[in-house]
Amino acid sequence: MLMITENITFKTVIQWANEVWAKSFMSVGCLLIGLGIGGLMAESRIVSDCKFANSFRVDIQAFSCQRKI
Repeated sequence: MLMITENITFKTVIQWANEVWAKSFMSVGCLLIGLGIGGLMAESRIVSDCKFANSFRVDIQAFSCQRKI
């Protein structure tokens, strides 16, 4: 960990930031992958529910279906 002293330079701050980023990169990457997979799963469930009910999805942002007439 970076100790607060009088000799803090821009180079040491950048080095510390790079070390923190390198240690947390895997966590950030897993979070983004999980969010992407979760979004795709939710969308596929909505589409399959609409197909099962013989209806269609209202809008891209909608979580409801309308009957085909």
